[in-house]
Amino acid sequence: MIILITPEQLKLICPTISIGRAKELADMLNLICEKYGMDTRDEFKEFLANVAQESGEFNHKTENMNYTAERMAQVWPARYGTAIWGKDDKGKPKIIGYKPNAKALSLHRKPVEIANDVYGGRMGNTQPMDGHNFRGGGFIGLTGREVYTLYQKFVNQRDNTNLTIEQVANLVRTEDRWALDSAAWFFSVLKGLNDEAERDEWLKIVKSINGGYIGLADRNRYLARVNQVLPE
Repeated sequence: MIILITPEQLKLICPTISIGRAKELADMLNLICEKYGMDTRDEFKEFLANVAQESGEFNHKTENMNYTAERMAQVWPARYGTAIWGKDDKGKPKIIGYKPNAKALSLHRKPVEIANDVYGGRMGNTQPMDGHNFRGGGFIGLTGREVYTLYQKFVNQRDNTNLTIEQVANLVRTEDRWALDSAAWFFSVLKGLNDEAERDEWLKIVKSINGGYIGLADRNRYLARVNQVLPE
């Protein structure tokens, strides 16, 4: 097994985790990442920086949908916000923020209903509870029936198992090994980013994972930390 990272190095990159947890995670990272072709630190660094940011330093395996109405208006303004108008420096009308609309207020702090409303009818979700059942899971947040189905098929073929999609989704959201394996699959298989990582195409990798550049400053801080802690 190739040693990509030690527990002590992981603890420096993710200071919120204990050294005991760092040991468990480092062992899993070294084992799983090599299996997905991330067998050099060049490929591994971009993966680790994104996973650390996406998972809150490996502290979150399931998407928290317990939003306030105010937060919903900020995150999904087109769906849950009403524009607040002000004026720019030249006195012209300008949107300066969003306040919750009636729908956001009705869903305030109702995580199951929020997930079903946000994700229902898209990302392969067809059943009434799909939005909640296939909300973000794992250390890179698989989301939607479609992507969970792809991962389920991959796992069953690889491991010669017959896990249902519901079982896979539950494992991804509750067990570290599955949360990390699904993240590595997402990065290396679904998105095929190993070559981009080897070429240090950082912004392309972030956009492929995120769909844009949300949290880029935070991701940049983790990448800088990873580069500082892990020698070439």
